[in-house]
Amino acid sequence: MSAKEVVSDGNRATRVAAIVLAAGRSARMGPERNKLVEPIADRPLVAWPVDAFLEAGVETVLVVTGYEADRVRSALGERSCRYLHHPEWSEGMGSTLARGMQELLALSPASDAVLVCVGDLPGLRAVHVAAIVEAARIGGRDSRTIPPEVVVVPTQGARRGHPVLFGSSYFAALERLAGDEGARKILERNESNIRSVELATEAILQDIDTPADLAEARSQLQIPADEKR
Repeated sequence: MSAKEVVSDGNRATRVAAIVLAAGRSARMGPERNKLVEPIADRPLVAWPVDAFLEAGVETVLVVTGYEADRVRSALGERSCRYLHHPEWSEGMGSTLARGMQELLALSPASDAVLVCVGDLPGLRAVHVAAIVEAARIGGRDSRTIPPEVVVVPTQGARRGHPVLFGSSYFAALERLAGDEGARKILERNESNIRSVELATEAILQDIDTPADLAEARSQLQIPADEKR
């Protein structure tokens, strides 16, 4: 079974959405440098998580923009994702995630689960997304449904990474987030419902904050010519 079939099979039993947080200012990259549009292996950084979700068959991929929104959208080109501009992006990640969740809840039909991901995660692949969604379906009514109370967190060793999957029971709490506080407290309050899925990759941990991080990612993610897009 391919990654796309795991996430979105023909029976449409489960609708999985993704929110990609792409609103921040990249302050640690230095003045006048937006990390999300920086190229890595012939793709802008923000395209890596977006492509992973799209290739995995995630039905709705919502990119929430803020700082230099036009540049971020332009970098993503013709990809079939949705966009939402968050004018109050400077309030922090919690505010951005809440605004994305509000938009997602306004869409029809409703999603059964949402994958939340930072926009600076190079190396994320469709197979990683599929593994997270597959883990969420354990304990569902059948092999295709996701229990509303489930949370799935990818891990590498003892470290937790992105994206995190939230069942529908957490949508209201995600919508109420504010300021710079992300979903950490939601996870802390619901530890008993968290399923950890161990992935044999550090890609789920390696977000980009500094020029040194970017240089390291570029050295690690050199794609052979016959695999380039």
